[in-house]
Amino acid sequence: MVASLGTVLVGFNSTATNIALDAIQGSFAGATAADVGWGIAGFMIGTAAFLPLAGRLADRIGRKFIFQLGLVLFALSAVASALAPTVWTLNLARVMQALGGAAILPASLSLVLPLFPASRRTTAVGLWSAAGPLAAGIAPGLSAFLLGTLGWRVLYFISAPVALVMLVAAWRVLTELPPPETSHRLDVTGAAAGTIGLAALVTAIMQGGRVWGWTSPVTLAVAAVGVGAFAWFVVNSLRHPEPLLNLHLLGRRGVWVTQLANFLVGISSQSIWLIWPLFMFNFWDYSENQVGLGVTVGPIVAGASTVFFSRLGERWNAMALCRTGAAIQIVAIGWQVIRLGPEADYLREMAPTIALFGLGWGMCVPLLNSVALAWVDESYFGEISGLFNTLRYAASAIGIAGLFALLKDESSSLVYYQHGLVFFLVSAIVAFASLWIPIGKPDQAPR
Repeated sequence: MVASLGTVLVGFNSTATNIALDAIQGSFAGATAADVGWGIAGFMIGTAAFLPLAGRLADRIGRKFIFQLGLVLFALSAVASALAPTVWTLNLARVMQALGGAAILPASLSLVLPLFPASRRTTAVGLWSAAGPLAAGIAPGLSAFLLGTLGWRVLYFISAPVALVMLVAAWRVLTELPPPETSHRLDVTGAAAGTIGLAALVTAIMQGGRVWGWTSPVTLAVAAVGVGAFAWFVVNSLRHPEPLLNLHLLGRRGVWVTQLANFLVGISSQSIWLIWPLFMFNFWDYSENQVGLGVTVGPIVAGASTVFFSRLGERWNAMALCRTGAAIQIVAIGWQVIRLGPEADYLREMAPTIALFGLGWGMCVPLLNSVALAWVDESYFGEISGLFNTLRYAASAIGIAGLFALLKDESSSLVYYQHGLVFFLVSAIVAFASLWIPIGKPDQAPR
């Protein structure tokens, strides 16, 4: 429970800002939607980039220690976000918060998994994963209430006392696990290359679509830096004795297929939750409370379906459930591409999409991680989970960048929202197709 509450804290802060975008933009003179969007993208970039390094540090110096360190960073960054004098200092504070979240996530799962026998780990991963949708379900309503009464700064500040209470609970309840013996140096080169590559790619997508132009020399140069950094990261990961991401595990078909699907599903999993609040604010003139209640149904359904289908996946074909979940997401987004219009009709145009998307997420994403874990020896659990979460947050950063690149004038034209929904629909279709790549039966022998 204590470890999963850390995931709740991270999940809450990754979605709470979605309701507050307009309020944050309005409080800083001259700030654009893209400027505020960098706070969300920066959180995803920082989390994705630091997750593997945090996992390695947890294995070296203690998972409980890294978990607690993440809570301290989270509390400090919450205060810094609440006091930010400019939009860019707010964005920097959000990156600091991402570092804290990246420390919390892998350490929390590593602390939980050894408590369960192998036969129950699919359920354990599912319950741990359900904490994210639970937080996302709490975030919209609480965010709307705080925005309407105390303002967006309190929305960030509230995480500080919660993190400190959890710090005390972790100190009293969690048990430190002995770190494995290792003589290898940390993969600092891989951390730098991965961070530069992801940041450059997100910058090229977001700024290229809104400011520089897709074919401008600046966009092409930044994109080239991203591609070069990723190539450097891959080469380094294959040569380093203990890389941040063990890419050799991708030699197993069950691992690379699930990770590919995880990345493709992740493009829409976080970023689509931005388009719905923006649309309801700008076209339907919904209040903060109406928007908060309107989007809450999705995370609630996602949390419930995660718990149910994680248990079902221990007895049924998990990949079949993943494919069904991905298909449901296609139906959900496709329904909105056809139906969404400027006339407010929540029950017909918004509620079905949000609920079905949450149902599909709960059937697909947590089980993908469980399927990947079944393909490796227990000694690789931490590396697989780190790879899974890193790709998920990297995909979220790319999805957010793509959305803000398409929403060039999000307050006045429906066509930009339609472009965003089509972008999500295409990514969902490709993700569904990737799940049909045959994987066979898992081989438990370690490599």
